[in-house]
Amino acid sequence: MLLGAALAVAAGIGFAGNSTAAKVAYEGGTNPLTFLTLRSSLAAVLVLVIILANRRSLAMPFRRRMAAFAIGGLLAIYSYGTLGSIQFIPVALAILILYTFPLLTSIYTWVSGQERPTVRSVAALLVAFFGLILALDIQGGELNLAGVGLAAMAAIGLTAVIILNNKLVGDGESQPITFHMMLSASVVFAVVTWIAGDYALPQTMSGWAGFLIGPSAYAAAIVTIFVAISLAGPAPTAMTMNVEPVASLTFGFLILGQALNGVQIFGAGLVIAAVVSLRLTDIRIPGANMERKP
Repeated sequence: MLLGAALAVAAGIGFAGNSTAAKVAYEGGTNPLTFLTLRSSLAAVLVLVIILANRRSLAMPFRRRMAAFAIGGLLAIYSYGTLGSIQFIPVALAILILYTFPLLTSIYTWVSGQERPTVRSVAALLVAFFGLILALDIQGGELNLAGVGLAAMAAIGLTAVIILNNKLVGDGESQPITFHMMLSASVVFAVVTWIAGDYALPQTMSGWAGFLIGPSAYAAAIVTIFVAISLAGPAPTAMTMNVEPVASLTFGFLILGQALNGVQIFGAGLVIAAVVSLRLTDIRIPGANMERKP
Protein backbone atom coordinates (compact mmCIF):
# COMPACT_ATOMS: atom_id res chain seq x y z
CA MET A 1 0.00 0.00 0.00
CA LEU A 2 2.75 2.46 0.96
CA LEU A 3 4.73 1.65 -2.17
CA GLY A 4 1.64 2.19 -4.30
CA ALA A 5 0.98 5.56 -2.63
CA ALA A 6 4.61 6.57 -3.13
CA LEU A 7 4.40 5.66 -6.81
CA ALA A 8 1.19 7.68 -7.16
CA VAL A 9 2.99 10.68 -5.66
CA ALA A 10 5.83 10.13 -8.13
CA ALA A 11 3.34 10.01 -10.99
CA GLY A 12 1.71 13.25 -9.86
CA ILE A 13 5.12 14.91 -9.74
CA GLY A 14 5.86 13.48 -13.19
CA PHE A 15 2.67 14.98 -14.64
CA ALA A 16 3.54 18.33 -13.03
CA GLY A 17 7.05 18.08 -14.49
CA ASN A 18 5.54 17.49 -17.92
CA SER A 19 3.50 20.70 -17.76
CA THR A 20 6.45 22.73 -16.49
CA ALA A 21 8.76 21.29 -19.14
CA ALA A 22 6.19 22.16 -21.81
CA LYS A 23 6.38 25.82 -20.85
CA VAL A 24 10.19 25.68 -21.03
CA ALA A 25 9.92 24.06 -24.46
CA TYR A 26 7.54 26.78 -25.66
CA GLU A 27 9.97 29.45 -24.58
CA GLY A 28 12.61 27.60 -26.58
CA GLY A 29 10.64 27.77 -29.83
CA THR A 30 8.25 24.79 -30.00
CA ASN A 31 4.45 24.87 -29.66
CA PRO A 32 1.68 22.80 -28.02
CA LEU A 33 0.78 20.76 -31.12
CA THR A 34 4.37 19.65 -31.77
CA PHE A 35 4.94 18.91 -28.08
CA LEU A 36 1.70 16.94 -27.79
CA THR A 37 2.41 14.92 -30.93
CA LEU A 38 5.64 13.67 -29.38
CA ARG A 39 4.10 13.20 -25.93
CA SER A 40 1.12 11.15 -27.10
CA SER A 41 3.21 9.03 -29.47
CA LEU A 42 5.78 8.22 -26.80
CA ALA A 43 3.06 7.35 -24.28
CA ALA A 44 1.28 5.11 -26.78
CA VAL A 45 4.48 3.22 -27.56
CA LEU A 46 5.30 2.77 -23.88
CA VAL A 47 1.80 1.50 -23.02
CA LEU A 48 2.03 -0.91 -25.96
CA VAL A 49 5.36 -2.22 -24.64
CA ILE A 50 3.78 -2.82 -21.23
CA ILE A 51 0.86 -4.70 -22.78
CA LEU A 52 3.15 -6.90 -24.87
CA ALA A 53 5.55 -7.46 -21.96
CA ASN A 54 2.63 -8.66 -19.83
CA ARG A 55 1.40 -10.81 -22.73
CA ARG A 56 -1.96 -9.08 -22.77
CA SER A 57 -4.12 -9.06 -25.86
CA LEU A 58 -5.08 -5.98 -27.85
CA ALA A 59 -8.06 -7.79 -29.34
CA MET A 60 -11.48 -6.27 -28.69
CA PRO A 61 -14.84 -6.00 -30.48
CA PHE A 62 -14.93 -3.53 -33.36
CA ARG A 63 -17.43 -1.19 -31.70
CA ARG A 64 -15.40 -1.16 -28.49
CA ARG A 65 -12.24 -0.33 -30.43
CA MET A 66 -13.98 2.49 -32.30
CA ALA A 67 -15.33 3.85 -29.02
CA ALA A 68 -11.79 3.89 -27.60
CA PHE A 69 -10.57 5.76 -30.68
CA ALA A 70 -13.42 8.29 -30.29
CA ILE A 71 -12.56 8.89 -26.63
CA GLY A 72 -9.00 9.40 -27.80
CA GLY A 73 -10.27 12.35 -29.82
CA LEU A 74 -11.67 13.88 -26.64
CA LEU A 75 -8.37 13.11 -24.96
CA ALA A 76 -6.63 15.16 -27.65
CA ILE A 77 -8.97 18.10 -27.04
CA TYR A 78 -8.49 18.14 -23.29
CA SER A 79 -4.73 17.69 -23.61
CA TYR A 80 -4.50 20.65 -25.95
CA GLY A 81 -6.62 22.70 -23.58
CA THR A 82 -4.23 21.98 -20.71
CA LEU A 83 -0.95 22.58 -22.50
CA GLY A 84 -2.37 25.37 -24.62
CA SER A 85 -3.52 27.29 -21.57
CA ILE A 86 -0.03 27.49 -20.05
CA GLN A 87 0.96 29.79 -22.89
CA PHE A 88 -1.28 32.42 -21.27
CA ILE A 89 -1.57 31.67 -17.55
CA PRO A 90 0.80 30.25 -14.92
CA VAL A 91 1.20 26.47 -14.98
CA ALA A 92 -0.09 26.17 -11.41
CA LEU A 93 -3.37 27.92 -12.27
CA ALA A 94 -3.87 25.80 -15.39
CA ILE A 95 -3.42 22.57 -13.44
CA LEU A 96 -5.59 23.86 -10.59
CA ILE A 97 -8.46 24.53 -13.00
CA LEU A 98 -7.92 21.09 -14.54
CA TYR A 99 -8.13 19.51 -11.09
CA THR A 100 -11.70 20.64 -10.65
CA PHE A 101 -12.64 17.54 -12.66
CA PRO A 102 -13.60 15.49 -9.54
CA LEU A 103 -16.12 18.22 -8.72
CA LEU A 104 -17.46 18.11 -12.28
CA THR A 105 -17.78 14.32 -12.21
CA SER A 106 -19.71 14.60 -8.95
CA ILE A 107 -22.06 17.14 -10.52
CA TYR A 108 -22.56 14.67 -13.36
CA THR A 109 -23.51 11.89 -10.94
CA TRP A 110 -26.03 14.22 -9.29
CA VAL A 111 -27.60 15.38 -12.55
CA SER A 112 -27.72 11.85 -13.98
CA GLY A 113 -29.31 10.51 -10.81
CA GLN A 114 -26.49 8.11 -10.02
CA GLU A 115 -25.77 9.78 -6.67
CA ARG A 116 -27.53 12.17 -4.36
CA PRO A 117 -25.64 15.27 -3.23
CA THR A 118 -24.76 15.45 0.44
CA VAL A 119 -24.20 18.50 2.63
CA ARG A 120 -20.48 17.74 2.65
CA SER A 121 -20.23 17.42 -1.12
CA VAL A 122 -22.19 20.61 -1.79
CA ALA A 123 -20.06 22.47 0.76
CA ALA A 124 -16.90 21.17 -0.95
CA LEU A 125 -18.20 22.41 -4.29
CA LEU A 126 -18.90 25.89 -2.92
CA VAL A 127 -15.52 26.08 -1.19
CA ALA A 128 -13.76 25.02 -4.39
CA PHE A 129 -15.63 27.64 -6.41
CA PHE A 130 -14.71 30.36 -3.92
CA GLY A 131 -11.10 29.16 -3.83
CA LEU A 132 -10.90 29.21 -7.61
CA ILE A 133 -12.09 32.82 -7.69
CA LEU A 134 -9.34 33.74 -5.24
CA ALA A 135 -6.70 31.75 -7.14
CA LEU A 136 -7.60 33.41 -10.44
CA ASP A 137 -7.30 36.82 -8.78
CA ILE A 138 -10.20 38.15 -10.83
CA GLN A 139 -10.15 41.54 -9.13
CA GLY A 140 -6.48 41.95 -9.99
CA GLY A 141 -7.43 42.86 -13.55
CA GLU A 142 -4.84 40.57 -15.18
CA LEU A 143 -7.07 37.57 -15.88
CA ASN A 144 -6.30 36.06 -19.28
CA LEU A 145 -9.59 34.78 -20.64
CA ALA A 146 -7.95 32.70 -23.36
CA GLY A 147 -5.83 30.80 -20.86
CA VAL A 148 -8.68 30.30 -18.40
CA GLY A 149 -11.00 29.23 -21.21
CA LEU A 150 -8.56 26.62 -22.49
CA ALA A 151 -7.99 25.28 -18.98
CA ALA A 152 -11.75 25.11 -18.37
CA MET A 153 -12.16 23.27 -21.68
CA ALA A 154 -9.51 20.83 -20.46
CA ALA A 155 -11.35 20.22 -17.17
CA ILE A 156 -14.64 19.58 -18.97
CA GLY A 157 -12.90 17.40 -21.55
CA LEU A 158 -11.15 15.33 -18.90
CA THR A 159 -14.46 14.86 -17.09
CA ALA A 160 -16.02 13.54 -20.30
CA VAL A 161 -13.04 11.25 -20.93
CA ILE A 162 -13.25 9.80 -17.42
CA ILE A 163 -17.00 9.21 -17.56
CA LEU A 164 -16.89 7.59 -21.01
CA ASN A 165 -13.75 5.62 -20.25
CA ASN A 166 -15.33 4.26 -17.07
CA LYS A 167 -18.33 3.04 -19.02
CA LEU A 168 -16.15 1.51 -21.71
CA VAL A 169 -13.70 -0.26 -19.39
CA GLY A 170 -16.26 -1.55 -16.89
CA ASP A 171 -14.67 -4.50 -15.11
CA GLY A 172 -12.29 -5.20 -17.99
CA GLU A 173 -8.67 -4.32 -18.68
CA SER A 174 -7.94 -0.61 -18.99
CA GLN A 175 -4.49 -0.82 -20.60
CA PRO A 176 -5.61 -1.89 -24.12
CA ILE A 177 -8.22 0.87 -24.13
CA THR A 178 -5.64 3.38 -22.92
CA PHE A 179 -3.35 2.36 -25.77
CA HIS A 180 -6.08 2.88 -28.37
CA MET A 181 -6.93 6.26 -26.84
CA MET A 182 -3.30 7.38 -26.87
CA LEU A 183 -2.86 6.12 -30.44
CA SER A 184 -5.95 8.02 -31.56
CA ALA A 185 -4.78 11.21 -29.84
CA SER A 186 -1.36 10.84 -31.48
CA VAL A 187 -2.92 10.57 -34.94
CA VAL A 188 -5.16 13.58 -34.26
CA PHE A 189 -2.22 15.74 -33.19
CA ALA A 190 -0.03 14.58 -36.09
CA VAL A 191 -2.72 15.23 -38.70
CA VAL A 192 -3.79 18.62 -37.29
CA THR A 193 -0.18 19.75 -37.02
CA TRP A 194 0.52 18.59 -40.58
CA ILE A 195 -2.58 20.33 -41.98
CA ALA A 196 -1.77 23.52 -40.09
CA GLY A 197 1.88 23.29 -41.10
CA ASP A 198 2.66 24.10 -37.51
CA TYR A 199 5.55 21.79 -36.66
CA ALA A 200 8.07 23.80 -34.67
CA LEU A 201 11.13 22.25 -33.06
CA PRO A 202 12.94 24.02 -30.21
CA GLN A 203 15.70 26.45 -31.12
CA THR A 204 17.54 26.54 -27.79
CA MET A 205 19.22 23.99 -25.52
CA SER A 206 16.74 24.67 -22.72
CA GLY A 207 13.90 24.30 -25.21
CA TRP A 208 15.20 20.90 -26.30
CA ALA A 209 15.58 19.86 -22.67
CA GLY A 210 11.94 20.71 -21.98
CA PHE A 211 10.84 19.12 -25.27
CA LEU A 212 12.48 15.80 -24.37
CA ILE A 213 11.99 15.75 -20.61
CA GLY A 214 8.29 16.66 -20.67
CA PRO A 215 6.98 13.80 -22.83
CA SER A 216 9.35 11.36 -21.10
CA ALA A 217 8.04 12.40 -17.68
CA TYR A 218 4.47 12.05 -18.90
CA ALA A 219 5.02 8.59 -20.36
CA ALA A 220 6.82 7.43 -17.23
CA ALA A 221 3.97 8.77 -15.08
CA ILE A 222 1.41 6.80 -17.12
CA VAL A 223 3.35 3.58 -16.48
CA THR A 224 3.80 4.44 -12.81
CA ILE A 225 0.07 4.94 -12.43
CA PHE A 226 -0.63 1.43 -13.73
CA VAL A 227 1.73 -0.01 -11.13
CA ALA A 228 0.38 2.22 -8.34
CA ILE A 229 -3.20 1.13 -9.04
CA SER A 230 -2.19 -2.54 -8.97
CA LEU A 231 -0.49 -2.07 -5.59
CA ALA A 232 -2.72 0.43 -3.77
CA GLY A 233 -6.01 0.32 -5.66
CA PRO A 234 -7.74 3.05 -7.68
CA ALA A 235 -9.21 5.13 -4.84
CA PRO A 236 -5.99 5.65 -2.80
CA THR A 237 -4.09 6.28 -6.03
CA ALA A 238 -6.57 8.93 -7.15
CA MET A 239 -6.39 10.56 -3.71
CA THR A 240 -2.58 10.67 -3.69
CA MET A 241 -2.52 12.13 -7.19
CA ASN A 242 -3.72 15.42 -5.72
CA VAL A 243 -0.03 16.20 -5.23
CA GLU A 244 0.10 17.37 -8.86
CA PRO A 245 -1.29 20.90 -8.31
CA VAL A 246 1.09 21.39 -5.38
CA ALA A 247 4.03 20.14 -7.41
CA SER A 248 3.00 22.40 -10.31
CA LEU A 249 2.95 25.39 -7.98
CA THR A 250 6.42 24.47 -6.70
CA PHE A 251 7.94 23.82 -10.13
CA GLY A 252 6.34 26.97 -11.52
CA PHE A 253 8.04 29.04 -8.87
CA LEU A 254 11.44 27.29 -8.83
CA ILE A 255 11.88 26.69 -12.58
CA LEU A 256 9.69 29.26 -14.32
CA GLY A 257 9.70 32.04 -11.76
CA GLN A 258 5.88 32.09 -11.77
CA ALA A 259 5.05 33.26 -8.27
CA LEU A 260 1.44 33.48 -7.11
CA ASN A 261 0.47 36.03 -4.48
CA GLY A 262 -0.70 35.09 -1.02
CA VAL A 263 -4.40 35.29 -1.86
CA GLN A 264 -3.94 33.08 -4.91
CA ILE A 265 -2.04 30.48 -2.91
CA PHE A 266 -4.76 30.50 -0.26
CA GLY A 267 -7.39 30.05 -2.97
CA ALA A 268 -5.45 27.17 -4.50
CA GLY A 269 -5.27 25.57 -1.06
CA LEU A 270 -9.05 25.83 -0.72
CA VAL A 271 -9.61 24.14 -4.08
CA ILE A 272 -7.22 21.30 -3.28
CA ALA A 273 -8.75 20.84 0.20
CA ALA A 274 -12.24 20.75 -1.29
CA VAL A 275 -11.25 18.13 -3.86
CA VAL A 276 -9.58 15.99 -1.17
CA SER A 277 -12.65 16.34 1.05
CA LEU A 278 -14.91 15.28 -1.79
CA ARG A 279 -12.77 12.25 -2.54
CA LEU A 280 -12.94 11.23 1.10
CA THR A 281 -16.71 10.96 0.89
CA ASP A 282 -18.57 7.95 -0.42
CA ILE A 283 -19.44 9.76 -3.66
CA ARG A 284 -18.30 7.61 -6.54
CA ILE A 285 -15.92 9.33 -8.92
CA PRO A 286 -16.31 7.65 -12.34
CA GLY A 287 -13.13 6.47 -13.95
CA ALA A 288 -11.13 5.97 -10.76
CA ASN A 289 -9.54 2.94 -12.38
CA MET A 290 -8.08 5.27 -14.96
CA GLU A 291 -6.85 7.93 -12.50
CA ARG A 292 -6.39 11.51 -13.68
CA LYS A 293 -4.96 10.77 -17.10
CA PRO A 294 -4.19 9.93 -19.98
